[in-house]
Amino acid sequence: MQLDARLAAIAAFVPHGTVLADIGGDHAYLAATLVMEGIAPRAVVGDLSAGACEAARRTVGAQRLTREIDVRQGDGLSVLTPGEAESIVIAGMGGALITEILSGAPDVLARVQTLVLQPMNGAAKLRRWLCENGWNIVDETLARANGRLYEIIRAERGACEMPDEVLLFIGPKLFEKRDPLLREHIDAQIEKLTRAAAGMGASPTARQSAEYRETVSQIAALRTMLAQF
Repeated sequence: MQLDARLAAIAAFVPHGTVLADIGGDHAYLAATLVMEGIAPRAVVGDLSAGACEAARRTVGAQRLTREIDVRQGDGLSVLTPGEAESIVIAGMGGALITEILSGAPDVLARVQTLVLQPMNGAAKLRRWLCENGWNIVDETLARANGRLYEIIRAERGACEMPDEVLLFIGPKLFEKRDPLLREHIDAQIEKLTRAAAGMGASPTARQSAEYRETVSQIAALRTMLAQF
C-alpha cells in the first residue's frame, strides 16, 4: 500500500518495535503498513464508526494480518486495556477532541511511552495540554497532502518547558528546526487569524473583547517570526 504524505510522515514518527494503537484508524492503512514493514509487531485499530471498522477489517484481511492487527469499534481509548499499547497514534481529529480522548483514559495513557498526533485544528491547545500533563514534545513536522498542510507532533513521557504562546500556536520544534514548510505554515496561520480579526473588527462590541486583542497580538507575533527567516 502507498501511504500519502500525511500518513507517511505520521508513520515516520512511530518508534521501531512498538506495539501500536491507531485511534480513529479508518481503513487501517497506517497500521497495516507499519506491521508489514516490521516497525510494529502488533497493532490495534480503533474507530467509533462501524463502517470504518468494516473497511479496516477488509484491509487487514486482504493483507493477511488478522493475527497481528485487531480492529475494535469503540470511543477513543476505551478500545484499549492498560499496558496493551506502547505507542498511540491519533490523527485527523481536532486538537480539542484529541485532548478529550487523552484526558478520558488516564489508566491507559499511564503505560504509553509515545504519542503521535495530527490535529486538524486547535494545535496550540493540544501542545499546551501535553506540556501540562507530563508529555515532552520531542519532534514535529509538516506534511502537504491533497492541497493542505498538516501538523504532526511526536511526544514522549518527560518534563516539558512550556513554550511561548506564539510557539504553542506554530510549533516549537517546527520553528527550532526551520521546517521547510514553516514559512507557508505561518503565512496560512496569519491569513486565518486576519480573517478572524476582520470579522470581529466589524462589531464594536467584539472589537473591545480580549479575544480580538489576543488575535491581533498573535498576528503581530507571527509576522515578527517571519522576519527572522
